Amino acid sequence: MSTLTLPSRRNSGAFFHNVGSAVANFVAGVRDGHAMARRYEILSRMSDGQLAALGLRREDVPQAASKAVAKPLLG
Repeated sequence: MSTLTLPSRRNSGAFFHNVGSAVANFVAGVRDGHAMARRYEILSRMSDGQLAALGLRREDVPQAASKAVAKPLLG
């Protein structure tokens, strides 16, 4: 005698939740990337004196732009 075991029905709500979460994470990543690029642009256009007032040197700009800490400095 043979027995056939079928998988239980999957919850389609979980599938749509996972897809929705993936899309939301993608959009958040794009938004964060744009914000980082904007911070880099703003910092790179500042004079050495303006950067010094923020406690930065010219070579610190890429790292400062990638940190969320730079957001409050740039508004």
